[in-house]
Amino acid sequence: MKRWLTYLASAVWFAQSAMPALAAEEEMLRVLLTGLSQTGALSLTPAEITIAVLQNIGQLDANLRLADDRDKLTLYYRGRLVKSLRKPQDEYDVAQWTEAGGALLDTAYAKSTEAKKHSFEAADLLLAPAVKHFGEDSKYYAGVPDDETRTTHRRNFAARLEDDILVLKIGAFNNFSKDEITTALADNPQAEAIVLDLRASPGGQLGAAVEIADLFLNEGIILSTSGKDKNNLTYYNAADGDISDGRPIVALVDGQTASAAEVLAAALQEQSRAKVVGTQTFGKGTIQTLLKLPGGGTVAVSSAWFYTPSGRRLAGEGVMPDVCTFEQPDNTDAASLIARKTNEDCGREERSDSSLELTVARKLLDK
Repeated sequence: MKRWLTYLASAVWFAQSAMPALAAEEEMLRVLLTGLSQTGALSLTPAEITIAVLQNIGQLDANLRLADDRDKLTLYYRGRLVKSLRKPQDEYDVAQWTEAGGALLDTAYAKSTEAKKHSFEAADLLLAPAVKHFGEDSKYYAGVPDDETRTTHRRNFAARLEDDILVLKIGAFNNFSKDEITTALADNPQAEAIVLDLRASPGGQLGAAVEIADLFLNEGIILSTSGKDKNNLTYYNAADGDISDGRPIVALVDGQTASAAEVLAAALQEQSRAKVVGTQTFGKGTIQTLLKLPGGGTVAVSSAWFYTPSGRRLAGEGVMPDVCTFEQPDNTDAASLIARKTNEDCGREERSDSSLELTVARKLLDK
């Protein structure tokens, strides 16, 4: 009886050890390859994505290394070859590349006890350094990225009349933004000028920024966007009609002004509809596609890029103000800042609590 139990335990151990140890990681790889292929955001093939992920196998155990040869992928442990397999012939075949990746990862687990210790964080260790190959601004989050909720629990709009200037603070761009601005203008017909305070605005819905720009523009390009094919542009144009009847506008920005807020500031600036005051903006001129993976991780990849009316890309550059307040105290003379000939040295800075920008705006508006 004892001998039979020993045999049964050995058989169970053998069956378990023969099973794929990386079912979760293989499923992660399958979802990753499928999702990134469907977004159309990357020029990488499933083959290139798989290799980019597997080349971080040393994060599981420093003794592991993957060699990418011409037609083979080879796994080494402590410098010795442990598995070599031919690459699938079709670099776009998600199923074959998922199987190949799973086989190599399964071998790594079988060979390395250190790799097994990291099984619960394997996806994080493999993907975090791999996303740099997925394009600019691409990121890997171990959970849900903050960007999904960062504008949910904050005041998104406020309006106040200061003398004859209507100050509109847009904290985030959403489905209500256009109506809120329209209502504020209707409620304050005596306003002779408008200040759009976009400082610290993380952006929000691109469509809302386009709608708001269209409120103040009679015609012209608001922005254009492109996917991975930079020559294939989609244009957003303003319809006839300026809700403010040509009243002067100043937009306030800072280093935290991002995304849709930058789109609005750039459109009004380049169409000579508004002066921009503040610092260089954040430079987040992309639409990101979020791919949620099994186990809770999320990959964010840039799927479209924003371009200003003049064709300048916002990503990484942002909006340069007409009047720069970078590192200037609140008591700085507004006239001297306005008189500056160039803003080439204008950096990024968070200035949402500064009063200088509004002082400069008043000077520009002669109020």
